[in-house]
Amino acid sequence: MDPVVMASIGAAISIVASAFSASYSIIVCAPALASVTSEKPELGSKLLITVVLGEALAIYGLLIAFMIISKLPVVSTSHEGFRALLAGVSMAGSAAAASFGISYCGPALMTATVEKPESYTVNLLGLVLSEALAIYGLLIAFMLVV
Repeated sequence: MDPVVMASIGAAISIVASAFSASYSIIVCAPALASVTSEKPELGSKLLITVVLGEALAIYGLLIAFMIISKLPVVSTSHEGFRALLAGVSMAGSAAAASFGISYCGPALMTATVEKPESYTVNLLGLVLSEALAIYGLLIAFMLVV
């Protein structure tokens, strides 16, 4: 297979999977946030982080896709094309894993915070660690592209 085509597929996989992952997180967390803020509007700014971290997944995928596309003019071997493809797959997989974590922990964080606002800081840990999964994939993808 042509190395530029492999790299292009990697870029496409990175952005498409990351965008779907972000969408899934937002679809799950935004209605929960709307529900919480209808009862306790003062918690809205604190709990908005669930939606923001979901959206960050798409930004990570876009960053890797952009990096891959910027390297296309110099991709000349199958090794380089395959590394770019794996960078896209790495970002896609880690974004999907993070999305599941955010989608599970986000609404739970909101529910717990409504019931017991002082539990926010402790319960935030699950959400942040879920996001860390995407950052790990972003770093590996970055190392593969550079």
